[in-house]
Parts: sequence; C-alpha cells; structure tokens
Amino acid sequence: DLRKVPAKRMESVKSAAQRRVHAATVSGKPYLSADAAGLLSALPYPRFYLDFETIGATVPIFGGTRPFEPVPFQWSCHIETAPGEFTHEELLLDGGDYPVVEFAQELLAVLGNVGVIFVYSAYESRILRDIAQRLPKLAKPLEAVRARLFDLLPFTREHYYHPKMRGSWSMKDVLPAIAPELDYSGLKEVRNGTEAQLAFMEALECIEPRRQKALRRHLLAYCKRDTLALVRLVQTLEGKRAPSEPGEVGFEHRTG
Repeated sequence: DLRKVPAKRMESVKSAAQRRVHAATVSGKPYLSADAAGLLSALPYPRFYLDFETIGATVPIFGGTRPFEPVPFQWSCHIETAPGEFTHEELLLDGGDYPVVEFAQELLAVLGNVGVIFVYSAYESRILRDIAQRLPKLAKPLEAVRARLFDLLPFTREHYYHPKMRGSWSMKDVLPAIAPELDYSGLKEVRNGTEAQLAFMEALECIEPRRQKALRRHLLAYCKRDTLALVRLVQTLEGKRAPSEPGEVGFEHRTG
C-alpha cells in the first residue's frame, strides 16, 4: 500500500512524478502545479483539440498499404475560437482505396494555418508524418500542422496528478478523475481504440443500413469524447470550470 510508505523514504526517489504520486495518494488531494495555468493561458486562440482513430489490419484492407500499417479513418476536433467558445468538427471515412487523401484535406481545411493544436501523446504527430510521406503534395502543410502540436501527456505528467489515476496518466484514467460524468464506460459499444477498430471493420462490411448507421454513431461519439476529454483536461489545468456534458451550450457541431 503506497500510503504506508514513509515520506522520508520517498526523498531518495529520483522521479519527481513518483514523489508527487506518493504525496497525493497519502493526502488524498490532487496535485496541480502553480505553473500550469500560466503556461497554458499564454497560448493564443484559436485552440484545437484533436484526436485520430486508426486501423492496422493484419491483411491490408486499403490498396497500397502494408500489413499492420496504421491507416487513419476518423478524426474529431473541438475548436475553441475564444475562451469558452467552442465548435466541433469531425470526419469518419467509409472506405475506398487508401482514403487518407480526403482525411488529410478535410483536416487541413479545419485546422487552418494558425493556432495551437492539443493532442495527447505523440501518436497524431507520427500519423501526420506518415501521411506526409505518402502524399508529397500535402507534405508541406501537414508538416506545418505537426509544428503546431502541443502534447498534453508529458505536460500533464509534469503538472497534474489525482489519486484516482492510480499511477497512470492514460486518458482513460485521467478523465474519470477530472470529469467522472464523461467516463468512457458510459458509451455504448465503442469505449476504446480496439473497439473502434472492430466497429469500423464491421461498418465497412455491413450491408444492413440500420446497423451501419448505429456503428457510425458509436464511432463518432467515442472520438468526440476523446477530444472533449482534452478540453476538460486543459480547463482543469487552467483552473477553469468545464462544460459537464458534450453538446452543452457553447458547443456547436458539424459532421463531416
């Protein structure tokens, strides 16, 4: 039990993150650094909160791709045009031969040329790099987007910890701690990346329109939850109160 480890013993632990985990676990109170709010509030608007979903099939399902190559099929983006003023954009592809051209073009149109883009982990950066290598004509604007990415994972690891996270900074553990009403367990059918891949595969092969629409609805809800989680995280780190539910006043929506 971490709560039984003496504070004196933790002084010799080199990892500052582990020391913060211990202190927060013993006190039962979340840790938020004094610097987090100032560092984030200095970032300009518009702000973008971005997440991708990809599929890496054992047997390639798109022409010209290799086994296990991560092919993006969906993105969600909450856009904060001014403090507390949001819109939402999203795209869910429906197959085709390497449909990433549409994926990239629609994304570039939404992200424009200015504004910080929040992500959680380096995954989106790697996917954008791979797309740029495959699509030389879009390489320059895609690399410009990569330069605007702000990875919230290392930032959160350095500046925030809640005892409910139990030593993990996975978004699946962070979100229930900062916004329990948005916990992924409340979603239907698609609650994680693996379920998103399976749902997308089923939707590609489904010939029953009602089921296909249901799968797309679940996929859109899941990816939107991912980017709303980023919104809630930034607002938590800035010490602001966040909207309690997707679709609350202040969030406009358009489906791609």
